[in-house]
Amino acid sequence: MSYVTPVMAVVTALLSLLLDPWDQFTKNSYFNSSWHIARSCFLMLFGGTLAFFMVLIEYILVSITSAVTVTLAGVVKEAVTILVAVFYLQDEFTWLKGAGLLTIMVGVSLFNWYKYLKLQKGKLEEDEAAIALTANHAAKYVILDKMED
Repeated sequence: MSYVTPVMAVVTALLSLLLDPWDQFTKNSYFNSSWHIARSCFLMLFGGTLAFFMVLIEYILVSITSAVTVTLAGVVKEAVTILVAVFYLQDEFTWLKGAGLLTIMVGVSLFNWYKYLKLQKGKLEEDEAAIALTANHAAKYVILDKMED
């Protein structure tokens, strides 16, 4: 992936030079004064920083849990986005959006129930293994820090 990033940056810069209307750049209200330029740069840096930390947290979350958990969190985020768009931005809530939201909620609930049952089964197996270990008085692994001759 690290080899693709510079190529993507160069292609994006070239397409921007070719396709963007550069003559309207100074007429834009975001770049017509030094205050607006500073504010626009700050907002872009702030958004970039938020995106960076979001990706970092996703990476940490995937390393701790699983990719499925992050995917489900993303689905829930999309559902919350739909709800905010409907209630706050007065977006039209169609039957298709309702069916999608219901499908998401049912899927997330079923997955959480499955993980809960799997966790309970794992705890029971760990408890049984601990009882068997104390009954046999034998350790499976022994960690030795330093051995002296």
